This record gives sequence, structure tokens and C-alpha cells, in this order.
Amino acid sequence: MKKRYLLFFLFYFSAYFSAQTKTVYFDKNWKETGKSNAFYYRPFPLPKYGSLELLRDYYIQGNVIQMQGYIAQQDTNNYIGEVFWYDQKGRNTSSSSYLNKTKQKKLTYYFDDGTTWKTVEYGDSLKSGKTIEYKTDGSILGEAIYKNGYLESGTVGNTSSNDDPYRYNIKTKSQERISLPKREAKNTEYKRIYYWKKNLKTAAEFTYRNDKLILEKNFDEKGNLIQQLDSTSYFYPEEQDELKNGKIFHYDTQRSGIAEAPSYIEYKSFPFSEVSMENVSHILLYRGTVHFLEKHPTDPLYRETEYKFFNDKKEKLVRLRRDFQNESAWKSLNLYQDSETTLIPVSDIEALSKEIVFQKFSKKKWTNIYLKNKAISEQLYCSSPDFMGKTIHYKSSGKTETHQEESALIYISPFPGKYMILRENGGFFIPKKSGDLVQIPNYVQE
Repeated sequence: MKKRYLLFFLFYFSAYFSAQTKTVYFDKNWKETGKSNAFYYRPFPLPKYGSLELLRDYYIQGNVIQMQGYIAQQDTNNYIGEVFWYDQKGRNTSSSSYLNKTKQKKLTYYFDDGTTWKTVEYGDSLKSGKTIEYKTDGSILGEAIYKNGYLESGTVGNTSSNDDPYRYNIKTKSQERISLPKREAKNTEYKRIYYWKKNLKTAAEFTYRNDKLILEKNFDEKGNLIQQLDSTSYFYPEEQDELKNGKIFHYDTQRSGIAEAPSYIEYKSFPFSEVSMENVSHILLYRGTVHFLEKHPTDPLYRETEYKFFNDKKEKLVRLRRDFQNESAWKSLNLYQDSETTLIPVSDIEALSKEIVFQKFSKKKWTNIYLKNKAISEQLYCSSPDFMGKTIHYKSSGKTETHQEESALIYISPFPGKYMILRENGGFFIPKKSGDLVQIPNYVQE
């Protein structure tokens, strides 16, 4: 009899468990399909947390989480709290915040292996209280305090911004944007930290005051400081815009971990008197403008080194920009050329000092061709190694005006031991082996 009861119990339990446990498969367009054609899958039953369920979808390949977030009333569109989406490598792709008016005021989110990633506390409906984030080994990355949806203090990792949250309209089955309440006037300060996944050391640390970035630290994979940026690192400190020297890193975060070295944009600034280019192979001339191309180390591809002029505390600077972030920055040479371009290999430029290059052009003068037979005439000349000057002659009165600093001169070294000159106001002087190239828009050499 006991054996019969035991067999009945095992059969009933097995049948019940099998009925409750299942997996739904989806294709790339999120249409239900069979396992053989699936791109995503969703395991059931969903874990329950009071009145909520934790919805987690996975990629078939690698069993990597594609999204995680809580839902109410078994409606997969009725999100509660934060919702996170990931790509097939586990990298964050997007996130959104939703109101939480349920009784579950502490929500937990997970790593792919099921260990806790972070816990988030809520007030009436918005994040309020403590948020704790963990690293993959279970150690605490940081603790932060929120109030009415706003981050106020502490340390966070990769997290949703302070954008307005959504709420789900049950009647219309749609999601509506809700404005956050007006923030209290108070000073806030917090940090955002990313870490290297392989050794858990800090990869980047960002310090914010009143939601404005005031300090950035970047570290290599051994934990050594690479650079430190603050407001003085930018040409426009108030906006923290236009970096002078350094790198703007693009981190592909997995939760808050970094698995691969980040791509970046590199900036370097030089005084007008000595601008050192790197790895320039060709100079491209187009409608009076000058462009510098760098050859790929191994492939027949080229990337432009962009430049821009700045005034920094009365010092004139040229800032160079090199793109190490986008593979599309590398192009075949023919894509840079058309009927209006002139391509000059750097090997064609004479190896001369900048002093000699200046001397080659310093005795020449240029006249404005559009003022020919007009009441006035303009003439450009080299007033010093640093500037070109301009004279304006009024024919009716015989009066002449002289401007000693019409345009600054910029000495570019595209290759060690070789120089050319740019004019800040447009134009160039290039000492070519086969004959000098000189062009100043609207002017011709006398």
C-alpha cells in the first residue's frame, strides 16, 4: 500500500511539474516558432515575487539573457520598475524605468548565472531609498540613494538615467510617459563606476555634482590610471565640450563590467608654431581646403586626421582628432577623390625646416582678384613668421591702411623633418619637390 501511494505521488508530482514547466520559442521577429527556427526563448514558469513575475528572455545561442524586467497581471507589456535589454554578447543595449505602485517595493535583478546583480528600493511609485549593485564575484560595487526617482548620492554602475519613467495604461494597452516631480533644490554628488570583468579592478570612475560630470578617471586593465579629466581639460569648461588632450572612451558595458578594451576618439592640441601630425601618408586639397590622410597599418585603407582651431587663454591652438572608435572611419583612397581633389603623397614634400619653408614664401605678395579695377585694392604679405598682414589702398584718397595680423600662420609637420604652412583664414603653402603649391582664396600671387 505504501509503495502504491509513493508511486501515485511521484506520478502526480511529475505530471504537475511537466505541465507547469515549458519553453516558448521565438524567431527574430518575435513570432512564436519551433526550437529549430528559434532565435530567442522564454522559460516558464516565470519566477514570482508577490504579485509580480520576473520576465527573462534569452538568446538561443549561448543562453545569454536578452532582457529582464518585472511584469504585473501576467501581461508581458505591463512592466514594473526597471527593464534592461542586452545584445548577444551580454552588453547593455537599452533600459527603461516604469512606475512601481505594487506592494513589492524592493526588486532584485540578476546576472546570467542567477546571482544577484542589484537590488532597487521604491517609494510610492518611483525609486526612493537604497540601490545596491554587486560585481560578478558578489562583492559590492556601490550603494546609492534615490529620492523621487532622482539619484542623490553614493555610487552606481551602469544604470538608467533620470529620464521620465513610463506607466502602463491597462485600458488602452499602451505605455505613457510620466514627468518626474520637480527636484528639490539641493546639492547632489555621486559616482558611476565600471570595472574590468576579468580582475574586478576599476576601469572608469565618473564623479557628478548636481548631475554634471566634474571628474573622469580612466584605468587600464591592470588598474593603472591612464588619464584624469576635469573642467580644465576642455576648451569650453562650462559645457565640458571640446576636449583639448586625451581620449574619449566608449565602454561596452555588461551590466557594469567591461570585458574588452574600449574604443576611443583621441585628441591632441598643438600651438600654431609646431603642429606634429602622426602617420600622415597623403595631403588632400579640395576647393582651397587641406585634409590629412593616414594609411591603415596593414590594409589599403585611409583615415582622415581632422583638425580644428581654438583660442585658449589667448593662445592659438590646433586640435587634432583621430577616430579609433569607428571602423567606418577607414576608407579606400578612391572614396576621397573626385574631379576637384588633388592628392599629394607626403613623400613629394621637400624635407625642409619650418624656417626655410617660411623664407621660401616670405618675399611674395598676393592681390585680391575681385577688387581689380575697383576703388580699393588689397594686398597680402608676410609680416612676420607668425602672421600675414594686409594693406588696403583707397584710390580716390590715396589713403592706405595696414593690418599686421590679418591671419596667423600655422606650421604643420605631416612627417618628421617636413613642414608646410596653413593660414588660419584659409590658404596654404606646400613646398613640393616638383614645384611649390600656394593657394589663398580670392587672391593671386603678384
